[in-house]
Amino acid sequence: MPVCKYYSSQTGCARGDRCYYQHIPLDKQAHQDAEIRVPNLRHPWRSSDNNSAAPAKTPLSNFPDPVAEVNCRFFSLGTLSQPPKSAESNARDLGGTLVKFGPGGDVISVTPATVSAARLHMCNVSCTWYQPSKIATLEFTSSQSMEEAARKLGNAKILDRTLECRTAVNKKAKPWQCYVKVGNLDVSTTVKMLKDVCGQQRPRAVTFAANSYSSSAEKIGQAIQRLLSTVGTVKTWTMSPSTKGTQSRATAAFSTMEQATKAVNDLNGYKLPQLGGSKIFLSHMIRAKFSILSPMHTAISSDLANIKHSFRSNNYLEIKSYPSTDKAHRFTTLHIISNTAHDVGRAKAEVEKLLNGHTARGGRDIIWHELFLKPEGIAYLNDIGKQHNVFIYRNARKCILSLYGEEEDKAMVESALIKIVDDLAASTFNIDLDERVPEAVCQAAYRRIVGKLGKTGARLDLTRSPKKITIHGPSQDADWAKAVLLEESGPATPNKIHVEENLLCAVCWCDVQEPYNTPCGHVYHQECFVNQCLSAGDKDIPIRCLGSSGNCQAVISFTDLEAALTRDQLDKLLENSFTQHIRTRPSKYQYCPTADCDQVYEVSDDGRIFTCSTCVTSICTKCGAVSHEGLTCDQYKSAALGDDAFAEWKEKNDARDCPKCGCTIQKSEGCNHMECKACGAHICWVCMKVFGIGSDTYAHMREEHGGFYDRGYGDY
Repeated sequence: MPVCKYYSSQTGCARGDRCYYQHIPLDKQAHQDAEIRVPNLRHPWRSSDNNSAAPAKTPLSNFPDPVAEVNCRFFSLGTLSQPPKSAESNARDLGGTLVKFGPGGDVISVTPATVSAARLHMCNVSCTWYQPSKIATLEFTSSQSMEEAARKLGNAKILDRTLECRTAVNKKAKPWQCYVKVGNLDVSTTVKMLKDVCGQQRPRAVTFAANSYSSSAEKIGQAIQRLLSTVGTVKTWTMSPSTKGTQSRATAAFSTMEQATKAVNDLNGYKLPQLGGSKIFLSHMIRAKFSILSPMHTAISSDLANIKHSFRSNNYLEIKSYPSTDKAHRFTTLHIISNTAHDVGRAKAEVEKLLNGHTARGGRDIIWHELFLKPEGIAYLNDIGKQHNVFIYRNARKCILSLYGEEEDKAMVESALIKIVDDLAASTFNIDLDERVPEAVCQAAYRRIVGKLGKTGARLDLTRSPKKITIHGPSQDADWAKAVLLEESGPATPNKIHVEENLLCAVCWCDVQEPYNTPCGHVYHQECFVNQCLSAGDKDIPIRCLGSSGNCQAVISFTDLEAALTRDQLDKLLENSFTQHIRTRPSKYQYCPTADCDQVYEVSDDGRIFTCSTCVTSICTKCGAVSHEGLTCDQYKSAALGDDAFAEWKEKNDARDCPKCGCTIQKSEGCNHMECKACGAHICWVCMKVFGIGSDTYAHMREEHGGFYDRGYGDY
């Protein structure tokens, strides 16, 4: 064991007997051949040698140079008996929620997760506007030629633009004047291009109206930036390269998510003078970021493609993978990008569900065995995964195996796991303890059983009722253990020895040679103390000492919990404490309403909006429902329950439910193209059909309803 170099200094080592390094006087350190006795560590089970015999003697020359290899982290702490607890030593990040714990693992405070800029980017706004266009009027000599030309033009594209056509006949003129008005033309469209589309129905005359606007792309970009700056700070402005089509695009990055939201809510549809009064369209460009194990990414790549494919008929959504160029880095970065929080949230939830994997089960029971915690068990999992092309993720903290790959392959791995666990279970026997038998009798019997079979061959389970002893080994060992229990529960014999309580484990009543000593003077086995911590129920936190037949009740400090438990065990205790804390305080904390989302938010009276960092859902913190902008909580609840008064209000005010997400939309003016602010769906207000983009909506209204407005002929 390394030597503590501060033991012989002026200040000394503040850790004292609890220091994990050897305390050797300076004069003895000079003798390389001297022998030293390993000190009786407070937690001997942390050593690789679990033998409970007397401490061994080890030559000092076998240890590495203490100066070059190790430093005692408790140097210069004066006479403190334990390391000082920093202000953040008790804080834990549980899925993004910051939780502070106190003595006994009790929850002191909860700070719900906020949207992380590193994992979820919500400050970008996509800006689109129509490129300049012009209208052409084609005159024909007959209505038949006019109708045929209009049909051809309506089905054609010129310079990658879908044309908008409308016919008109002036019957007062002699002969009749037949016209086709063609809108949405690129400004570079020529007469020849139009005549080529008309074919044999060649127009007698073609005239062009003025371009819709003449401002340059640079001036338009500057005007939009000035407009956006009225609602927040625009950090960056990026113009997309010019592409064929009808729209120009740019991306504005705001300082905060709130500014980006306000820009979309206040300025979407703004009529910009530089565009000749045409509108600009704003929408969020939201990106979720994941970092996943590269082998896991390989196993689920086909499933990711299926998720992306399922969104093709809706709004824009991309799922992009960026493998690390460093071979030593085992992670792949995954990005989900969309222009609506709703779709990012949906895709993000599906990807996270995919990343959870398939939990290996045998029927309803989770497949798990302690073998999977050992090197030979890990090697077995790696081999069987490679055989069937399945990635197996071993979660030692939750004691589950998650499978990733094709369904058929996962089923074969599951069958193999069931077989090995069944084979192992054939050598495991459980013996229930009779609750009527005195504790002292059970103590004596268990000490005899452990004395022969060892702690690995016999274990006492205190987490169930009744308590039980589990025997790992042949059936003869189980039969012998049962016989010992019967013998000890019989008449008193001279062999039964009374053991002082302060030498027995506070939980299992067995004598402990190298105990874990609590500050209150009681002793525990490692396993017993761990079981008490991990099986704690609602009324068992904070963790208290069970010494003196359960009458001690001294709270175990957080520092002692850190020292006594492994990191995984402590995390499991704190997660359990946090879950119980939230569950028992429904008036203060609630879970996100999205299915399978375990994020927590704090209930409020003012109804402020909480954006879930996991599923990107906006939640009203007063009523717990999805954000209902424009409606009070009572109005929203009435709408959800189908209240007659609310239904009557909707009918009178031409308010309807979005066919995609169900949010209420009210049309006040303008054409029959509506866009839901909640989910971004493009809707035809006449028939309520949903489209992925606005241009498809306009094409549908032109073909099915003869125009974009309820009455008259609107502007192109």
